Amino acid sequence: MLRDFGDIFFFQNISQALSDWFFQLGLQAAGWATAAIANTWIDEVLFSDLRKISVPTLIIHGIHDKVVPFELGEVQNQSIENSKLIPFKYSGHASFYDQRDKFNEELTKFIEE
Repeated sequence: MLRDFGDIFFFQNISQALSDWFFQLGLQAAGWATAAIANTWIDEVLFSDLRKISVPTLIIHGIHDKVVPFELGEVQNQSIENSKLIPFKYSGHASFYDQRDKFNEELTKFIEE
């Protein structure tokens, strides 16, 4: 399961070395903790909390995200006042890697606004 997670996390092809590092990173966590986090993804419903966010919020979301569907980013954007959604056309869940130059540009622009 953990090895397969790396396959859906990135949209762009990654090197075997990065894939191995990502897998090893996941192994560093306690197995029970990883399972507990996975269960919260299934059981927790936090949509009502989104309306409580009142600070400027940047939502960077890859349209090919297989971990958190892009539609959830749209819901977040609609629910969080003063939020800005930036779709990343060539990214999965790892926008910071898949489109790192665009990610850095958008993040810097948002911080400077």
